[in-house]
Amino acid sequence: VHLVLLNERGEDWWPGITGPQLKLLSQAKCVENAAATFGTWNLTTTDEELPEDVPSVNMTSNAGSYFGVPALLGRTLIPSDAPEGQDPQPVAVLSYSFWQRHFNGDSTVVGRTIQLVHKTYTIVGVMPSRFTWQDADVYLPLKMPGGANDLYDPTIRLRPGVTHAAANAELQPLLEQFAKETPSHFPKKFRVHVKGLNEQYVAHLGHSLFLLFGAVGLLLLIGCANVSILLLARGTARQQELAVRSAIGASRWRIERQLLTEALALSLAGALGGILLAYRLLSVLVSWLPEYSFPHEVVIRINLPVLTFSVAVAIVTGAVAGISPAFQFSRPNLSLLMQSRRATGGVTGKRAHSMLVMGQIALTLLLLTSAAAAINGFAHIVRTNLGYDPQNVMSVGIPVHQNAHVSWKDRTNYFEQIREHIAALPEVVSAGISTNATPPWNGGDGSFEILGRPTGEQQSARLNYVDSEYFSVLHIPLLAGRLWDRPE
Repeated sequence: VHLVLLNERGEDWWPGITGPQLKLLSQAKCVENAAATFGTWNLTTTDEELPEDVPSVNMTSNAGSYFGVPALLGRTLIPSDAPEGQDPQPVAVLSYSFWQRHFNGDSTVVGRTIQLVHKTYTIVGVMPSRFTWQDADVYLPLKMPGGANDLYDPTIRLRPGVTHAAANAELQPLLEQFAKETPSHFPKKFRVHVKGLNEQYVAHLGHSLFLLFGAVGLLLLIGCANVSILLLARGTARQQELAVRSAIGASRWRIERQLLTEALALSLAGALGGILLAYRLLSVLVSWLPEYSFPHEVVIRINLPVLTFSVAVAIVTGAVAGISPAFQFSRPNLSLLMQSRRATGGVTGKRAHSMLVMGQIALTLLLLTSAAAAINGFAHIVRTNLGYDPQNVMSVGIPVHQNAHVSWKDRTNYFEQIREHIAALPEVVSAGISTNATPPWNGGDGSFEILGRPTGEQQSARLNYVDSEYFSVLHIPLLAGRLWDRPE
């Protein structure tokens, strides 16, 4: 589970903890195992003619046993890769995609070396394709406990049988102790709220799935009404046949059973067709999903319980659609039918037919109205003013490696030279510099105080460091005052 805090406004706060705090956290009674990462760092290959940007994640050396995912080749990280208090061994575990892209899927890659920012690492393993933790290309061992100011992102595995509520109650005093030790890393007031790895995705998709389920339910009801109307029409045409069957001794239950069997056969045939279509179209639907709507390691496939539920619904709806015609036509009016060769449904049949048609029209109008409202909402979102213009804007990350461009003046000159070279390209209209790309997730969360207000009132904002060209690139208007100039 993820260790998450809820601040005083009920918002998620992802705490960073120190090495000693991580050790105390792993010793809690409710915790079976704990691991941590030290952010995502962009490294660069320096052993080839063409450098390649390589996202890397430093992980605690128990990550292999913590995740429980065996390596595809070689091994995962083990405790001897980073003994406590010592510098970690120069070893690396590759992701599947990086192994395929950079080494062409060479099965003899284990034992070879790779140079990242002029440091040589020995490749000890390759992870399977479904392991994409933090979308890294390379996983490196993390030095523990690290520096006094180093903060780590923890994840914990709860012991079997421990509920989230019990874990929250036990970890609350421990996290409050951590907050006293490092108050700047925690909100003033908080509640521990551990979250399963899938909860954040389920929370985002929950409302959409309920709406989709409701829409499918309405379509199912419309389909049932259609089938009932067709069965009524077919039963009307067969009234003389059913009357003859009744006259020669067929019981009412036998006629009802025959009509229900025909309705169920129809519904099962439709269910089988739907199952085959679902298997065929699954890969197409997955390819249409927006990127990052699900974690990369998620496997989307036909779920057996859902499939069983669908077949059960098909059987029930078949029975529902066929039960009214079966009850009606299992009691034919022999005297009326024998007087005329043209069968009629009678007052009851016409009334049932009319009610089904009215219900179908009402459900269709409801579905169309809901669809129109959804389309109108989507169009409103598309037309919403974002406060900046993302059209034809591209963001390119430029890594700054450890011990490179340490002084602010040197770093400023480095980025300014890059910006000037990019801005001089004929295809580029303008270029700016930002620490973290475009809104709304640019920058990082920071807290501040307002003069004249009590110090206990904690204010937070996202802070993004930019140059003055940033606003012209994104067409962000200046409401008042002026922008800073280059010397400033």
